[in-house]
Amino acid sequence: MLKEPVIIAGAGPVGLTIAEALSQKGIDVIVLEKDDLPGKEWRASTFHAATMELLEPFGIADELLKVGLKADHIHYRDRKTGLYADFDCNLLKNDTKYPFRLQCPQSTYVQIVYAKITERDNIEVRLNSKLVDIEQDDVGVTATVEGPDGTYKLRGSFLLGADGGRSTVRHLLNFKFEGYTLEERFLLVGTTRPFDQYLPDLAYVNYVSDPEEFLFILRVPGAWRLLWPVPPHISDEEALSEANVQKTFQAALNTTDTFPVVEHMIYHVHQRVAEKFYKGRVVLLGDAAHVNSPLGGLGLNSGIHDAIDLSHRMLRIFGENGQNVDAEFETYAQARRAVALKYVRSISEKNTKVMTEKKEEERLQLQREMAETAADPQKAHQWLLNSSLLLSVRDQGIGKAPQVS
Repeated sequence: MLKEPVIIAGAGPVGLTIAEALSQKGIDVIVLEKDDLPGKEWRASTFHAATMELLEPFGIADELLKVGLKADHIHYRDRKTGLYADFDCNLLKNDTKYPFRLQCPQSTYVQIVYAKITERDNIEVRLNSKLVDIEQDDVGVTATVEGPDGTYKLRGSFLLGADGGRSTVRHLLNFKFEGYTLEERFLLVGTTRPFDQYLPDLAYVNYVSDPEEFLFILRVPGAWRLLWPVPPHISDEEALSEANVQKTFQAALNTTDTFPVVEHMIYHVHQRVAEKFYKGRVVLLGDAAHVNSPLGGLGLNSGIHDAIDLSHRMLRIFGENGQNVDAEFETYAQARRAVALKYVRSISEKNTKVMTEKKEEERLQLQREMAETAADPQKAHQWLLNSSLLLSVRDQGIGKAPQVS
């Protein structure tokens, strides 16, 4: 009998999503979070149509709609020449009830899901609790945890690693994290000053090409955000300085005004996928399994897709009293690894190249191709299906049962 709880490492958006999905169906869950609050990071902010569809059965999509902003146009711009491609998300109106990107910080998403979880008595979130070791056998997993009152052992039926790009779970499994790290870091800064006062034709989502300093401009509730690359020779301290931040705002918006800063963070950018997604009864999901450039808004979304896919499999495993564990996890690993490589990496790498290409002839060619795609309704429709992850869900499915030979 599968009586022990499912242990989840990480109370970020991905860990809490699968905790919600499992606990809603009566499965006992214990979530371990090394920090004093669930997922405090705010950097991700886009929820794609496919994600909204997957969250709808849990009541989360409706909650997000109450607080998010609908971005129904995606702009590609050149820093010198302006707008060159305008993708109209309304082309998806016959494919989904969510023909837009919903703009909402991931920290708000975490708050929404955490509030739902605290209403249920079959789930426990243990804060300031750090996973330090894993042992497993044929029927369960034993986690060693450092908590506020010391180190202790915790027994579970399975352990799910949703503990981010620096995953302890992945490290303990000794899985390679294959890929590369971009040379530059990204700096993300938020301000309450409306950017559309300076650039009146801005959309809520704007990718701005430039060979020296590309920009990503987006709107979230209560703020505008600006993201730009930090060259390797500039320290974090210099990049985050008031003078540098104001200089970048002013150059981006062609003004001498100063801007109130309400949020900021600097981080390294990776394109990496774990060599394996599970071992025995321990499974990776979200950033623990794959990380990518934020230029496409796919990291948070693909992680939530992992969580929903895996939750379907876990529910079948519990319903079958522990049968087909290997088949379910192997199918999960194949499907989600394919999405990470074929869709997520491909889209984010292409977006990055469009924005950062330094050779003028190649940059202009990329812009022409993007403009032609946006101007052709059929091509634009296909592009939107792909970038919204609707295509990946159609191709790979979510939680499909293993094929029996």
